[in-house]
Amino acid sequence: MKKNKRILLAIAILGLSYFIYDISVKLPVVTGYSAKDVCSGIFIANRSLESLQNNDINYSFMSKTSIKVDENEKSVTASIFGLFPRKAIYRDALGCCITKGYNADELKQQAFKRPHIDNIPLDTQIDSIKDEIAFDLLNFALDSVFKHEERTRGVVVLYKNKLIAERYGDGFNQSTPLLGWSMNKSIINALVGILKKQNRLDLEDKNLFNEWEKDDRKNISLNNLMHMSSGLDWNEGYGGLSDVTKMLYKAGTASGYAMAKQFSVKPDSTWIYSSGTTNIISQYLRNKINNDEEYHHFPYEELFKKIGAPSFYFETDAEGTFVGSSFGYATTRDWAKFGLLYLNDGIQNGERIFPEGWVEYSHTPAKASNGKYGAQFWLNPDSEIDEYNCVGHHGQLISIIPSKDLVIVRLGLSIDKRFDTNKFIQNVVSSIKE
Repeated sequence: MKKNKRILLAIAILGLSYFIYDISVKLPVVTGYSAKDVCSGIFIANRSLESLQNNDINYSFMSKTSIKVDENEKSVTASIFGLFPRKAIYRDALGCCITKGYNADELKQQAFKRPHIDNIPLDTQIDSIKDEIAFDLLNFALDSVFKHEERTRGVVVLYKNKLIAERYGDGFNQSTPLLGWSMNKSIINALVGILKKQNRLDLEDKNLFNEWEKDDRKNISLNNLMHMSSGLDWNEGYGGLSDVTKMLYKAGTASGYAMAKQFSVKPDSTWIYSSGTTNIISQYLRNKINNDEEYHHFPYEELFKKIGAPSFYFETDAEGTFVGSSFGYATTRDWAKFGLLYLNDGIQNGERIFPEGWVEYSHTPAKASNGKYGAQFWLNPDSEIDEYNCVGHHGQLISIIPSKDLVIVRLGLSIDKRFDTNKFIQNVVSSIKE
């Protein structure tokens, strides 16, 4: 009898020990997520703490976090049951980052003011194309994604370079910067394209990092990274502790975490969706530019200014490298301008921003992807139309459809995955008369 009690006690102790260990590794991700999300929401998107708590972090363990905002320091601290406090701090144009392992005052010194960017208004004169649009079907398409469970925050539809539809959810408007999540991967695509046009890199570049030169990772090309076919091990799960959540919320350097991953398969043999891969590219761009002031200004001067999109914030990690996988904000209209650049083959106001053929390269299927992915853009091999898309974690979408002259943007927070991307795209396409 005593032996059985000792066994049960040992099992209970082991179970409790595992539970304590499990929460000790998972809850810092929860508090890190909450601190970072609320920091960007307040200091970039100009939203209230109440709105963010009631909506953005009101699910899963995030809903249990306690939030403290320091308006003077421009920081946000989150904890859960008083444990695992994590602080995120705002650094102007570089956005917010988690301070764990860093000195907050030193992080603040990274800040720089965003360059002045003139807004290029979208064309709203649609008289010449009105007869080509079935507005009842277009309104139906928008109605369907503003139901409560969809949690849509903004929609913009452009047809033939003109704004034909725009709508916002309660508490949001055309001036609200919204998080793009993985739509930001396509920003990295644009930056690579611009540097290629400037003859500062080549897609077949190898030996990308000194850290890789002594092992087989030296054989990974920039093109492999662009196609998510590097062969590096990766777990993109968002439901718990995984490579992507550890990279974004536990590591001070997102690119450094990803670069340390080892081979799982030969490059270009297997497609593995990896936010880490995009951040590796971001670090490569930083090394190529080899001047942090130029690197930090580069997306603003060479991309956002060219397309007249002043609301963009492209955030960096604590080491100053753009977290191109995930952290970028812009208004719905400015995200639409980004899509329009691709619809127009990389040309803005008569100026070629990307090299010829870059847009085609971007939406050409990667060899190992079975037709579903290009170069930092999603494809849809099951679609009957020629769409290619920027897609974010919570249903963020920029769909570019050349044959229909359409750019469709939807931003929201579909935590429960109710938003049906394909259905929404099809509904909008159906509103354009043949």
